[in-house]
Amino acid sequence: MITCEGLTVGGAAGAAKPVLRGISARIEHGKVRAVVGGKGAGKTVLGWALRGALCPGLHRTAGSVRVGGFDPLDNAGLAATPTHVAWLGDDPEGELRGEPTVRDALASSLSARFPGLAFDDLTLYAALARLGINDPRVLDREPQQLPPGLRRRVALAQALARPVSVGSPKLVVLDEPLAGLERPVAVEVIEALAGMRRAIRTTVIVLTRDLELAQRFADEISVLENGQIVETFCPESALGRRTAQAPRRALAQPASLPLCMPTSVASAGNAITARGVVRRAGAELGGGEDPACSRAVSHSLELRDLAVALPAVPGSTAPLSVALGRGEGLAVTGPTGSGKSMLALAIVGGLSPSSALRIGGGLLIHGVQQQPRAAVRTPEERRAIQLVSYSSDRATSETHTVRTQLRRAIRRARPGASSSAVGSRVSAILALTELSPTLLLERVCDLPRAEQLRLALARALAHDPSVLVLDGGEAQREAGLFAACARARSVDGVALLVFARSSDGLGGCCDGEVQLGGDGSIRRLDTARGVDSEQRQHAA
Repeated sequence: MITCEGLTVGGAAGAAKPVLRGISARIEHGKVRAVVGGKGAGKTVLGWALRGALCPGLHRTAGSVRVGGFDPLDNAGLAATPTHVAWLGDDPEGELRGEPTVRDALASSLSARFPGLAFDDLTLYAALARLGINDPRVLDREPQQLPPGLRRRVALAQALARPVSVGSPKLVVLDEPLAGLERPVAVEVIEALAGMRRAIRTTVIVLTRDLELAQRFADEISVLENGQIVETFCPESALGRRTAQAPRRALAQPASLPLCMPTSVASAGNAITARGVVRRAGAELGGGEDPACSRAVSHSLELRDLAVALPAVPGSTAPLSVALGRGEGLAVTGPTGSGKSMLALAIVGGLSPSSALRIGGGLLIHGVQQQPRAAVRTPEERRAIQLVSYSSDRATSETHTVRTQLRRAIRRARPGASSSAVGSRVSAILALTELSPTLLLERVCDLPRAEQLRLALARALAHDPSVLVLDGGEAQREAGLFAACARARSVDGVALLVFARSSDGLGGCCDGEVQLGGDGSIRRLDTARGVDSEQRQHAA
């Protein structure tokens, strides 16, 4: 068993903070534990501590490490460390460089770690065989001439090679064993590591930023942030597998509402559906109905003459009536100043009505009337409708990792979910938004702009919303974001309302379009019939 109890490693006296802080973990014999973390998290220092070889300037200030029956950081245990701990450093192929043949590389490593102990070619063959290399002729090849996957496996064999008299190590520590490898080659090395584990049946600790390696190879995953283990969980068996969508948390039993019921006594307006079909309400209360009104329809989102008015400023947004069903999408377009962003904020509850700002009309989610301010909506109501927006100032100041952001959001939506289930949902969202799993340990502020935009969508999806409101803005030219929105409609069944300057570049993420004019007019594009029409709605 490998144990750490309150392990703290720091620098000279007066240093700002320890590199490792109170690390406690227990790893059963034969298990594989992946320790994942971003740059500067402390992974390599933890590896040095397990190996008993802290670099100059670092020392243990508290706690203990036990590998089997000895402490590698104890002076008395240093001589025994090579026997009990096999180590592959963060430059996996460094010791291969400059050696004329693979045989010379393996022999040189053995002589340095086990001086005075005899070994022969059979020892070298056995080391290669543990990594799936069964051709003895590899011993006579030049390391730098080997294919990348084979060269990396030789480097692993070099770290694990030992005379027969020494026996298998109690612990194997691998620091970024896939560093610098292309994906197909990395898969080859992962399979070789799995074979090595079966061959020597020992405890393995993998220090890595590669979540795919951790998910595919490890029994347990510990997340290291700022020198502390913040979470340990068991991974899913296959990363990126699209899992069955958990039942969505309903706010209330969806109401069956006539699509063409008048939206108000003062204005019997039009209900604009996602597919651009407009069904007219009765001209007066109690007037005749369209035959389609007899059908009961359930909506994820319904706006009834929703408008934002600023009495101190001439004009207001046009009163908007929209009905969106599950998985439907509608674009609301218009020039700068037509009120798109104000309407988007009003829908998600980001505006506070006052004497200077008035919000008129109604907003329903699954048939339930919503309060204008998000602060007085229930947590379930706030999660049900999510705003996808991008702010360069916010993105550049966000220092949390992608993984932390997504897991926190998922736990708010699914407080009873296990760590494994949360990890599975993270994987599904990454696949949906086409974000690489390798980004999970990156800080948000370090991501390129295109990936920050898709992360904004991923964060919104992590809340299990029924409705997504996308304020296009700076995202207008990012085709990848709108393609991800289209997948979210199809896979997660969310209703999508996009506010943008125009429909150019939106791709197939919306079924229909409503154009807002700066003069209070609304022009709808009936995509189902290929007809345009215009109506003028006066500000309330």
